[in-house]
Amino acid sequence: YIQHFDKIADRAVQWRKIPADYGVSGYFSRYESHFVYFSVFEDGVIGIRSILHVGMDQASRLAEDNRLNRLT
Repeated sequence: YIQHFDKIADRAVQWRKIPADYGVSGYFSRYESHFVYFSVFEDGVIGIRSILHVGMDQASRLAEDNRLNRLT
């Protein structure tokens, strides 16, 4: 995954917006059989939100991860 994270940071892979109906903002990129979800902070730092297998319910898992992240 680390090489793909570097490619995300360098914009060497396509960034796609997370669909609005998922209820979270940010971007995602596909890596093999996973989606890497991430956000860009105000200072330009990229934060990985979630890494989910393509077979998972993406919207539900992102919403749950988002809820858990607000609690910490």
